[in-house]
Amino acid sequence: MQSGTALTRLTQWFRELNPWVLDAWIGIAFTVFGLIGLFSNSGPAGAYKDPDALAVLFALAASLPYLGRRRAPVAVLTANIVAICGLGIIGYPFNTQAQMVLVGIYTVGSHSERRARIAGVAAVGGGLLAAALFGFPNSTGADLVLTGAIYTGAYLFGSTVRNRRLYLGELEARAAELERERDEQARRAVTDERLRITQELHDVVAHSMGVIAVQAGVGAHVIDQDPAEAKRSLEAIAGTSRSTLAEIRRILGVLRDDGDATYQPAPGLADLDRLVGDFEVAGLSVAVSVAGDPQPLPPGVDLTAYRIVQEALTNALKHAGPAHACVTVDYRPGEVRLDVSDDGRGITATTTDGGHGLLGMRERVGVYGGTLRAGPTTGGGFSVAATLPYGVDE
Repeated sequence: MQSGTALTRLTQWFRELNPWVLDAWIGIAFTVFGLIGLFSNSGPAGAYKDPDALAVLFALAASLPYLGRRRAPVAVLTANIVAICGLGIIGYPFNTQAQMVLVGIYTVGSHSERRARIAGVAAVGGGLLAAALFGFPNSTGADLVLTGAIYTGAYLFGSTVRNRRLYLGELEARAAELERERDEQARRAVTDERLRITQELHDVVAHSMGVIAVQAGVGAHVIDQDPAEAKRSLEAIAGTSRSTLAEIRRILGVLRDDGDATYQPAPGLADLDRLVGDFEVAGLSVAVSVAGDPQPLPPGVDLTAYRIVQEALTNALKHAGPAHACVTVDYRPGEVRLDVSDDGRGITATTTDGGHGLLGMRERVGVYGGTLRAGPTTGGGFSVAATLPYGVDE
């Protein structure tokens, strides 16, 4: 267990080591052992010439370039091969320098592009050919074939390491891209949810505050002359407040995702009578007409249709003055059409609340690929017309 832990720590240390520091150590080690191998002359007696200053220069030319092994792999390998050829042609020992080629050809295979790898292989092939032509000491044909096979194995091992490194890099890049996409989707989902909550709260609060403001104004106006009417206004305010609180609890309950809490379901076109009743209590006369064959709508479309009618009537109550409103719901195959109009003074730039209500309606309709038209009508008044497609398969 301890040996496994030590090996893991050693591997981690090796991975975290600065590559240029590692190359410097390799270059220094090759230089030291190259000089030792040059002067040890372990070959048969008389097989090699005694080393001199020229031999030392060739030995240094073979090893010192490895200080920058990864900066220029082909140049380093080529310098190593040329130095070996110089040593071999003159007759100096070169066994240690020949072993350095293993690291050089491995580096070419693992850190070079295609053209550079071809050049590196050509340099090794040229060195072996020079050894065969000039007859390096102790370099028989069998030795050259075996050496070529060993160099080929080192090159293939380096190419395998390079391919795996590129593959892992691609996987890491893909994972990073997927993580960015996931984060972007999460941010988009949060933004969409915030928009949905904003729309819900705007529709609920704007409707209730509009009704409450009108009823409070009526109550304050008639409380001295007609206390009974003022009482009815207060009761309407209380009823609207309770229904608004229930709506807000429903929205917050969805956000909290509390399985133990029970809240009323989201409203839909089936609740139009209750909605119209609230507005009539507030003083807005509303007539509702239904065309086509009423049918169950998808929950999202049903809620959107309800909110559009609610927002349009709220605007009429707040801005149209004394008026009558008409709501038309037209059920058609695959879509529902809504038309809410009033005969009041209309909505102008000075009477809107900044356009948040109309903007919210457009966003809701846009979610389902529908259309919305809103604007003043000829002769006064204001009209909102929306089409919500939902498809026959939903």
